[in-house]
Amino acid sequence: MLLGLAYHATYAWLPRIGPWYFVADSSPVEALVSITGGLHSFRMQLFFALSGFFSHLVFERRGPREYLKDRSRRLLVPMLVALPIAMVAYWQLRVWSHSVGAMSSEFKPGTEFHALPLHLWFLIYLWSFCALAWVAPATTALSSLLARGLRFPPLVLVLLASLTGLGLWLHPENRPDGAFWPQPFELFHYGLFFAFGWNLWRVREEARAPLRRWAWPSLALGIALMIYVYRGSVQWEPLGHALGGPIAWTITLGALGLALSSATREENPALRFIVESSYWVYLVHYPVVLALQIVFSQQSWPGLLEYALATLGTFAFAIVTFALFVRRTPLGPWLGVKQEKAAR
Repeated sequence: MLLGLAYHATYAWLPRIGPWYFVADSSPVEALVSITGGLHSFRMQLFFALSGFFSHLVFERRGPREYLKDRSRRLLVPMLVALPIAMVAYWQLRVWSHSVGAMSSEFKPGTEFHALPLHLWFLIYLWSFCALAWVAPATTALSSLLARGLRFPPLVLVLLASLTGLGLWLHPENRPDGAFWPQPFELFHYGLFFAFGWNLWRVREEARAPLRRWAWPSLALGIALMIYVYRGSVQWEPLGHALGGPIAWTITLGALGLALSSATREENPALRFIVESSYWVYLVHYPVVLALQIVFSQQSWPGLLEYALATLGTFAFAIVTFALFVRRTPLGPWLGVKQEKAAR
């Protein structure tokens, strides 16, 4: 979730971004092309795998009825509240960008209002996956199959990476933020990661040791592939699209392996604060980072410095507002914050 801030902040400083984005800074940074591609290759895929894992936890602990109520309260309500605000803010920021000359003349949509889910598209897909899991027939067949496969994780990696890579090769334009309802390819693409996480919850104990053993090799392979694809023009070629599958799955399996290997450690209060703030940070970051992009477009500073300041400034704003207005308030439980029990 937090990497979404770093990802969205790159747009204004990408070279030749003018026709595709409403802020085109005069100090582009070529290196950000690799960072943008690398983050996009695994960030949301890993997020949906984790979402499936913890959604099944809620389903198991609360039962089917309370599970659906909990998922709707945590996903639909924040989206319905945040989306109108984000859309109006996005429209006004485009008007502002045009008025100060930060918008390229090649940016065709200009200052017209466009109703889009923007960065909140993931809530539409996540709730859809949760609802599909709720109505799906109760069976342990897939979990049992996954448990057998994870005795040797490279076998699962090859199968899932091939399936995902083929999909990306045939459908390289992955745009889930273009509509208010799930699109067929994106539903399949992200749904596969959610389904993996959902079934992994059932067999987490059996999968712990093999995933932990293969975690670092998997991450090393994913990072190597990421560097190869996103350091140059390969990322826009069919081979680069197809390698997006192996990258997403190697990073996902590696990260899950590391997470499962540290599951017995004592809770870290600082880490818990960051984790609980991440949902709020993601909800509020988009208009703030866009506004800072416009502000820095009027400066002649080095592009990398402007990018860093926009990212850190947005993160600081989101963290401070979380601490002041969310963490210890009635908003907290709606966004996944555990309320401290009052001392007796």
